[in-house]
Amino acid sequence: MQPTNNVVDLNDFKRESVQEIIDDIGARAFLYLRDAAEEMDVPIKDVIVEHMMGLSLVMAAVEGKGEARNVLDRINRQLKLGE
Repeated sequence: MQPTNNVVDLNDFKRESVQEIIDDIGARAFLYLRDAAEEMDVPIKDVIVEHMMGLSLVMAAVEGKGEARNVLDRINRQLKLGE
């Protein structure tokens, strides 16, 4: 009988854990936006678009326009993968 390998690469575990945290925060933010939009009878699409534009302006102000452009390019590439 071969021994079971229960060793976990801590670096992979940390990355997965951080990604899970990021995903959870994103999901909570979306749920908040959706619920607030429904409560105030505002189309969720309009809220999301405005939120994305605001986030891109914050990213440009904090990280610089180049980094904001890089992030927007990554989003654009991700959206094209589904075509």
